[in-house]
Amino acid sequence: MPDAGIGGESLETKEKDENKNRWGNEGQKVIMLVENLSKTYMQGKIPVHALRCACITVRKGDLLAIMGPSGSGKSTLLALIGTLEKATDGKIILDGIDLTSVPENLLPRVRREKIGFIFQHYNLVPTLSALENVELAMRFSKVTKKDRRERAKSLLEDLGLGDRLNHKPAELSGGEQQRVSIARALANKPALILADEPTGEVDTKTRDSIIRVFKELSQKGQTIIVVTHDPEVAKECSRVLRIRDGMIKD
Repeated sequence: MPDAGIGGESLETKEKDENKNRWGNEGQKVIMLVENLSKTYMQGKIPVHALRCACITVRKGDLLAIMGPSGSGKSTLLALIGTLEKATDGKIILDGIDLTSVPENLLPRVRREKIGFIFQHYNLVPTLSALENVELAMRFSKVTKKDRRERAKSLLEDLGLGDRLNHKPAELSGGEQQRVSIARALANKPALILADEPTGEVDTKTRDSIIRVFKELSQKGQTIIVVTHDPEVAKECSRVLRIRDGMIKD
């Protein structure tokens, strides 16, 4: 769905025009560009540098793992890319949009239309069925009820949950719940999916099935960033970023 205009111009058009020359012939292949991204918190009068001058180029279809010890800056990086926090410095250009310059009142729409989120604890609505949980993600995207239900059903069937459409989260296994959350993340056809420890609450067999889903989506052109502590997950990804003390190594 195209972005609604800001002063008669779409969110995408302005940023894509501005970045066309800089990206050159690679423009269509690059889905996200992170430039000198930094985040500093203040603990009283003491600055804490959670992220320092991060630079990342992510191409369409990348399955990218981010690894690092607790407190290294992984969660900060994910929150900045997901527009859940504001950067102290630097830029994040996603699908032609400079996320760091989008007005605060438009960020919810950007998140809804450009970014899909997958969480460790699934975050499904317990009173809704699997179908309704996925459909809910599209409710504010001007998608008709009929189209919402058809897309939700198709996504769940593609993820092997065709016989679980009307089951509520408590009636599903951990792996099934995570696949519902993957379907929900895909509902609005995002440019990027951010997955925060998506295999942290499941057994080895379920972990492997979730990674297979990610790899299949990546092969179809879906870009996914996975924060993980699990080296078995990381080795299945196409790239691994390691972060320590707020510094990134690719």
